[in-house]
Amino acid sequence: MLPPSTKQAPTTESPVEYAERVLFSESLAEKLRFPESLDFDLEDSNQAARDLYQIEPGRPEELRFADANETRPAMPAAPALVDERSRGVLLHFFANHELLAAELMALAILRFRNAPTAFLRGLANTLKEEQRHTGWYVNRMKQCGVTFGEYPVNRFFWDSVSTMECPVDYVSRLSLTFEQANLDYSKHYAGILKNAGDIPSSKILTQIYKDEISHVGYGLRWFRQWKAESDSDWDALEKRLVFPLSPIRAKGNQIPFNIEGRRAAGFDDDYIQKLSLYERSRGRTPNVFYFNPEAENRAAVSPAVYHPPAKIQAVVDDLESLVLFLAKRDDLVLMRNVPSPTHRLRLSGAGFHLPEIEGLGSNGLLKSDSILHQRKIHRFLPWSKAPNLKADFHSFSENEANGTDHWKWHDKDRSMFSKSAQAKALSPWFGESFAVQNRDDLEGAIEAFRSKGIDRIILKQSFATAGSGMRRLSFSDLESLLARGFTEVPSKGGGILLEPCHARIFDFSIQFEIENGRARRVSTVEQLIAPSGGYRGTVAMQKFCQGLDPAIARFLMNEALPQYDEGSAFITDLEKWASQFNFSGALGVDAYLYRDDEGKLSHRTACEINPRYTMGRVAHELRKQIAPGYGLLLKMVKTAELEKSDPTVELKNGQLCGGSLLLTEPQSNSHFAALIHVAKHRSHLRLS
Repeated sequence: MLPPSTKQAPTTESPVEYAERVLFSESLAEKLRFPESLDFDLEDSNQAARDLYQIEPGRPEELRFADANETRPAMPAAPALVDERSRGVLLHFFANHELLAAELMALAILRFRNAPTAFLRGLANTLKEEQRHTGWYVNRMKQCGVTFGEYPVNRFFWDSVSTMECPVDYVSRLSLTFEQANLDYSKHYAGILKNAGDIPSSKILTQIYKDEISHVGYGLRWFRQWKAESDSDWDALEKRLVFPLSPIRAKGNQIPFNIEGRRAAGFDDDYIQKLSLYERSRGRTPNVFYFNPEAENRAAVSPAVYHPPAKIQAVVDDLESLVLFLAKRDDLVLMRNVPSPTHRLRLSGAGFHLPEIEGLGSNGLLKSDSILHQRKIHRFLPWSKAPNLKADFHSFSENEANGTDHWKWHDKDRSMFSKSAQAKALSPWFGESFAVQNRDDLEGAIEAFRSKGIDRIILKQSFATAGSGMRRLSFSDLESLLARGFTEVPSKGGGILLEPCHARIFDFSIQFEIENGRARRVSTVEQLIAPSGGYRGTVAMQKFCQGLDPAIARFLMNEALPQYDEGSAFITDLEKWASQFNFSGALGVDAYLYRDDEGKLSHRTACEINPRYTMGRVAHELRKQIAPGYGLLLKMVKTAELEKSDPTVELKNGQLCGGSLLLTEPQSNSHFAALIHVAKHRSHLRLS
């Protein structure tokens, strides 16, 4: 049984009289009173005309809009709603939204009194239902021990809609945005309150949900009459909404998306799919992410013009979607190739919260009509610093809120990416590594290897990623290179790095965030490295040592991992090294365990420093979005090696708990793909 509304006096009013009373009365009872009948032929009141553009609604003192410094209670979480007073707080939020809707509808009647009579009749009927909804909430929250006005109320709805200049603004902003979002909220909370044992409140929300379907349907019908015939519902609404509104406000925040209710309101499947996938910040200034894994290659040739090798360009094109998993829902990702709706639905269906995506132009730059040319952003977060970013994304210099310009390239940054320079600067932690720029350097390295009896050597290019350009050499191979006059090649691209070829038994990577000169450890993950030295994948478990050989786990916990603790000697040196470049942002340190000539476990503290995002960081962020307690293997494969059948997934409470999922969307011309395998235990992942 729904609680009764305020008793109504038998009156007949014109629409204007009715709207003036609802909008300007400072009595809640008067604001919620609706006439026995409305006469659209009745003369308007003789009240002096008001300025309908510089107003605020009349309200009793306790319901005045809160100042910015007033603290409002947080929206109660579902578990708290078993408590009666918490339900009252929740209904307090909802009551203010319904009262705002009623006031805005009254404003629309007054401002657009010359609109078609059929539109005004529908608007008045909707206003009457909003009054009723407000009354239901007020009565029910009182039964829960909460008085309407007991908490500060916000004005966001009012500020977003009250500037409407024509009827299509009204239906766009209120009917198709805020009321459409209530298709999600009212249905969701009706179920939550029912499960909490609050049947009266659940019944109120269930009826409001039914009414909201008709309200949204009313707005949609008029919107379709007024929009350009050539525009789809989606395109027309997206064009019509102005900042701070966007279609993101037309759906609930982190609650189930209600497809059924939208179909009942009259939306077609194309619109529903586009809205379900749409993401944009609801108020937080977004970070902007961008995938440029070729940064080291650009650094190698800087300041010369960079011409991407085909294999590197394939990595950029095929693995671009991985950057989606670094971003939060309110962030934005720039992409050269936007994933299809089908692929995005597959990812969201597996429990991943995707950010807003903006497609770049064919030249790889912001399109001329991109709002990012003016939109304020928090930080620009490319995968890596690179020489081209300053010119390619110059508008971010002015629009970045924190103004650190941490992503801008400086000439000295080139050495930050050089493996040879890293080994010199952090030599105590790299071990026996020799940077070779010329013949003399090579002779010195050979002599050092000979004196230590080292007969297996790794040759690395100074600028390379994922093990590319790595070669394994015997000592005689190295002497042969010298005998053949190995003088010119090493100096190209920053020279080479020579180091012992250890009997590696466990590779891992430590992910840091460098902030204000301090290194904050984010995660530690296992790396899978091919015998050739190339990157194969990353294992990210909830506990790093979970499932490892006990002897390896003990060595890691007691000997290796403490070296990466805050204040350790290595971290102190790492922070000093990063500060030389004023570096801030994501950084990964690759390391490994090996057995020495006597078979004893040993630890190489650093074999590479990656001053950028890494696949290890991607794996860490992915693991945060799968089911708690589960781990994953992030794997890079050639598309030719993909299984023909679609991977299968297992879900637990809407999150991955088993199976495999393709993270990228292979095309007919793709060379590489990324996928994850998810399991409870490390031994159940496909590590081979």
